[in-house]
Amino acid sequence: MTTGKPSGKYQVKIVPTAQKDLRDAALYIAQDSPANARKFVADVRARINNVLANSPNICLPPRAYPFLAEQRYLRFSVHTNYSALWVWNGPVIEIHRILHNKRNWTLIMGGPEDMEETEPSE
Repeated sequence: MTTGKPSGKYQVKIVPTAQKDLRDAALYIAQDSPANARKFVADVRARINNVLANSPNICLPPRAYPFLAEQRYLRFSVHTNYSALWVWNGPVIEIHRILHNKRNWTLIMGGPEDMEETEPSE
């Protein structure tokens, strides 16, 4: 999915891995409430299009995961418990992952095995 680029907005591309993350999260939420799952997806997409696309400079590297910062990832809170990991690809914001904040991002993102994970506080 790529958002349009009206004036003042950056182009945002959600790569297939992040699309799968969003779909998996929605399927998990739908086990309890299909309506909440639809609202979750709509809220995440709206936040990406209305906040990230307009103000990407508000994002910081994920402090709890220095190896991600070394790879130039930035973190953006897309929902109460979920964050997007993204990078600049020229003029385009590329969202690579949409992950629950309590998951072990080191394992998911292939970080150093000996890295001691700290609780994300962002």
